[in-house]
Amino acid sequence: MSRKSTSSRHFLKAATVAAVAAFAATPLAAQTVGIGTTKGGATGQIGTALAQVISLNSDLQVIPQISANTSQYIPMLNAGKLELAIANYPQTYYAVTGTGMSAEPAEKLQLVATLMPFYAALVAPESSGIKSYADIKGHKIPRYSEDSLGDFILRATLAAGGLTYDDVESVPIANFPQQYEAFKDGRIDVSIAALGSQATFDLEAAVGDIQFLPIPEDAIGTVKEFLPGAYLYDVAANEELPGLDEPTTVFAYDYLLFANADVSADLIAKVAKAIYEGADYLKGTGPLWAKFDPATIGKKADISYHPGAVAFFESAGLDH
Repeated sequence: MSRKSTSSRHFLKAATVAAVAAFAATPLAAQTVGIGTTKGGATGQIGTALAQVISLNSDLQVIPQISANTSQYIPMLNAGKLELAIANYPQTYYAVTGTGMSAEPAEKLQLVATLMPFYAALVAPESSGIKSYADIKGHKIPRYSEDSLGDFILRATLAAGGLTYDDVESVPIANFPQQYEAFKDGRIDVSIAALGSQATFDLEAAVGDIQFLPIPEDAIGTVKEFLPGAYLYDVAANEELPGLDEPTTVFAYDYLLFANADVSADLIAKVAKAIYEGADYLKGTGPLWAKFDPATIGKKADISYHPGAVAFFESAGLDH
């Protein structure tokens, strides 16, 4: 068994045990709060970790509410059917403005915390011969529904190689878990993946060594046309993480926790405080949280923060 797959299984086991402990330790009278997330992938991991740490560090019981993708649960949050939810910066920005991935503005959406930088790109099997985005020409790629997150990421990364959908063979894909299965089965030649995510361990275990494709430095302007708030991040080679046998450059953007504006300020202050005080716990749930800095949970953004979050930032002396 490889060191990578062993590490992956240890992360999963630890997370499962922690989840049970978190919910078992929550008082029976605790207020139940739903957090919108997805099944599997980086978003699923982040949602589970947040539910655990908030439940452990407050009198709230946070339960993940799983949807196929973020475009399903953001409208639920906006309608007041969910208290909390998570998404990346580009998708949250599009949701608030009612542009890009969103047909209508989510007027009730307010930030609670800026979490960690999210590093992602396309991966390909090292045996495929695909070394750059330009090399994807003529290959099979996942094709998500128009104006979905996957669609915007694929359009951005194709553009980084001077390509469009016309230059590749598209394979219809409904969501990220389906994408990962298609990659494992060889039905697609590249896959969207996040650095340090459980999915990368699973993909490498299934197909052999994978490698993140480097985004050219001069392509950032093009990438930001599809992914507002994105920036480039240089990653050193790392034998412990899949896809990093060689140094590479990926795109990055912040991951966000947000709430419905009508949720009480007291509840949101508890949530922000629990995350701030639970930094060590969050970092222990896996490498996705390696760059999480509790001092920056109030990082300035083009989206307003919930008054309850602002109240906590001020009480803790945090910039916002």
